[in-house]
Amino acid sequence: MNEHRVLVSFSEDFDGTSKNRLTRHVSTILNVSGLESSSREIKKDSILIDAKDPVKVAEVLSKIPGVDYTAVVEVVSSNYEDVVEAMARAGIRLVYPHETFSIRADISGSLPYRSRDIEFATASRLIGELGGKGVRHSKKSAKVIYAKIDKEMACTFYYKYDGPGGRPVGSQGKALCLISGDKDSAAATWMMARQGILPSLLFFDIGPYVDHSYVKRAITIATLIREFLPFRRCYLTALKTDSVIDSLKQSCSNEVLPFVLRRMVVRIACAYADRIDVSSVVSGESMSKDGFQDLLDLLEVSSKYRKQILFPLVGLGAQEIMNCSRRMGIPEFTYENEGWLKVSPRAYDRRAVMEAENGLDTDRLIEEVLSKTIRIDLKSGFDDIHAILDHYFCSRV
Repeated sequence: MNEHRVLVSFSEDFDGTSKNRLTRHVSTILNVSGLESSSREIKKDSILIDAKDPVKVAEVLSKIPGVDYTAVVEVVSSNYEDVVEAMARAGIRLVYPHETFSIRADISGSLPYRSRDIEFATASRLIGELGGKGVRHSKKSAKVIYAKIDKEMACTFYYKYDGPGGRPVGSQGKALCLISGDKDSAAATWMMARQGILPSLLFFDIGPYVDHSYVKRAITIATLIREFLPFRRCYLTALKTDSVIDSLKQSCSNEVLPFVLRRMVVRIACAYADRIDVSSVVSGESMSKDGFQDLLDLLEVSSKYRKQILFPLVGLGAQEIMNCSRRMGIPEFTYENEGWLKVSPRAYDRRAVMEAENGLDTDRLIEEVLSKTIRIDLKSGFDDIHAILDHYFCSRV
């Protein structure tokens, strides 16, 4: 039975619907990526795939939410000797002189041996083969030989691509995710996708309050998020707020304008969510930012539209958010959090903000912004970033 296949591992807690959804996502990503596969075998907590380029397939599929990890595996029978022999072969290829190694066997179902039997026998076999070269067994070693075993077969491997885990995208509903030019919005969207939420991406081009590079960063982040979404087509909706800004300049001071604009942006987002029949809006706000006022504004405005505002980053520290964005591959240039608006100093005069807001024809302004919707096709993701940016800036003009 010795053959090499791609193992896609997921939680054994998935019900039939989630398992079928993840299987469809795997098929979609393989088709979109142009990667050939001949057959797929669905098991209790994994999918086995025959692929022409197994390494590339394992790498691509490891990005899908719901996948715990992928690996290129050698498939053998679950016979005790066959498993030990396969793991020993993997260890000989993996471990170099004077290095340490570890063995991990995961058994599902009832078999005439236990995990520690496999681990002990494989370690003994490798020490016998490589002990003269200074090779040692250590439970803390970075080099690990794995086996995933059930009654029918065993999959042995020594490298795995860690996936996002969580649940398949779309299994828990959908939400409107606000994308900005910093890492926080990307991390928030990614965390919601891991929870099974299907994200609709929305970006506000707010003119003079962000520079040209901010727009580029926001679209770049959207293309990176796109690579985690297992669909044939994915879009970023862009809304220009120049008409709102022009109205605000006539009705409020420069000190108050950014705060009123932010509240208007939330109103527009809620109105757009109504149009696409979404009840939840996701924001990248976190407790690591300047204060609670942004959170309070979001909650106050959204309640008038009967929308649920989700803050997946609340409770996370700055380093945790940065680690999340790095795991997504977000570039370093987005780590300086510029926020939605450049507001300095942060002096919030609520009375002045309310007076300015009451003087606006908010319904008219919202309709004007929504009438200028630009839909950006994110294509295959970051590889198409230059074509995507060129298309957006031409549409913008």
